[in-house]
Amino acid sequence: MYLYRREYISGWDWNDNPKEMKMYSDILEYTGAKKCVDSPHAQVEICVAYWRKANAIHGWFVNTLADGVDECQSIYVSKEDLLKLRGACEMVLRVPANVGGRLEDTATEYGLTPTPGFFFGSYEMDEWYMRDLEQTIDQIDNVLATSGEWSDFIYRASW
Repeated sequence: MYLYRREYISGWDWNDNPKEMKMYSDILEYTGAKKCVDSPHAQVEICVAYWRKANAIHGWFVNTLADGVDECQSIYVSKEDLLKLRGACEMVLRVPANVGGRLEDTATEYGLTPTPGFFFGSYEMDEWYMRDLEQTIDQIDNVLATSGEWSDFIYRASW
């Protein structure tokens, strides 16, 4: 389960950013591609977050951003979506685990119930589940702190 950050790199001759122009030239050289005359640009995609068997997080992305369609497709994620996921994780983590039913109810309310599926591991709302939520918050904080103004994000799971 991966979150990718995608960056636009301009190759326009009038671009007054020498660093970006150099990056564009380097990408062309590395890939062996020819400059697109009508729209010279590149998009670079890099993995910025990773989860393993965090089925509730996967379910959140699929159900919230892909209308429940789970075909290992690329799912667009905005910065606002990442903040919503972060907030949902925080709300669930605030609920004491030993208070009957409240954890499940809160997870359901915020779309973070364990999601069944291929290769998903445990469906218990145990310490591993809580660790997945904590890890998600940490990763989102890092992603948002280091992303640019024009960064796009894509979530993709691969089984």
